[in-house]
Amino acid sequence: MILSVSMAAQVASVTAMYGVPFVLPQLRDAYGMTTAQAGMLAGLPAFGLLLTLLLWGVVIDRFGERATMAISLALTAGALGLLATVRGPLGVGGVLLLAGAAGGPVNAASGRLILSWFAARERGLAMGIRQSALPLGMGLAALVLPAAAERWGFLGAMMLPAVAAAASVPLVLLLSAPPAPAAGADGRPTGDAAPARRGSPYRGWALWRVHGVSMLLGVPQIALLTYALVYLVEEHGWGAPAAGAVVAAAQLPGALGRLLLGVLSDRTGDRMRPVRALSAVSCAALLLLFAAPAALPWTAVPLLLGCLVLSMCHNGLTFTAVAEIAGTSWAGRALAVQNWLQAVSTTLTPVLMAVVITGAGLPAVFAVSALFAAAAVAAAPVTSARS
Repeated sequence: MILSVSMAAQVASVTAMYGVPFVLPQLRDAYGMTTAQAGMLAGLPAFGLLLTLLLWGVVIDRFGERATMAISLALTAGALGLLATVRGPLGVGGVLLLAGAAGGPVNAASGRLILSWFAARERGLAMGIRQSALPLGMGLAALVLPAAAERWGFLGAMMLPAVAAAASVPLVLLLSAPPAPAAGADGRPTGDAAPARRGSPYRGWALWRVHGVSMLLGVPQIALLTYALVYLVEEHGWGAPAAGAVVAAAQLPGALGRLLLGVLSDRTGDRMRPVRALSAVSCAALLLLFAAPAALPWTAVPLLLGCLVLSMCHNGLTFTAVAEIAGTSWAGRALAVQNWLQAVSTTLTPVLMAVVITGAGLPAVFAVSALFAAAAVAAAPVTSARS
């Protein structure tokens, strides 16, 4: 039940935060903008997320997951509801910025909830399932919002994520209570549910290194998602629909990879050793993708699919490692920092790769991405969930 509520809240938040690009034509036409101007507005929720996410982490640790998620979802629904009252691009931009600022803590708060409810032996799988809410939410938005916008326009389509966020509030309030701590012989809480009151986990290097690994592996992940379709079209002469089908085909095995690595880490008690191995394999695969298709064009699609799948598999384990290293008293802040740094990596990667493409061509994106995967191998600490 806790896992289902966490996923429902996360899906509602994702559709609200990242649904605007799927209704970009209607946004452009509704307010008389160019495509470039509408695209800038579509990026404002992510910018709002960056502005407030670290503060939300403090709120999570101070007031708990249930209250923070409920407040965030209610504010998100209210912000999107304001779209009906504003006129012109500036007003819409302000509302979208506000929606992003309000919607930031659901990912971190639901991750902290997983840490509280699930024991170490099952937490990797649980976090992997919870992390699948992001591609699920994006897929749902891609499926529903364009058709809704065709029928009801931009405003009507954006009311759907507003309703989803509002509908999630009572679910969170009723069903996401923190677990009751188990009492030891002295009457004090014990076990995974016990509140860990200790100094800052940022005094050591382990947590910083996990954050760094996530940022480093975010580069090949975003680079592949951004340029895979263009690579097949421009370098191998594919049509855009067929190239898009190749990219879509990687989503399911990518999600399954997160679950399998979660199960593996639960059995071994080590979260980051599989991430280190995954980074090494990703580095080798990206180098092959850079070099092999020039001589053997038929290798492009299987190598691209393999790299796409590998790039998606690390997220659940790194989030689990962050939560466990931080402990319950710091998990909200630490997961917020994790989300914030990943957002920075997501924002900067297309800019970096645009420079790479200009200077060395599109296939060089894969070689540069391999360098980041190699750096992740060196940066990954060895963390044990049962130590």
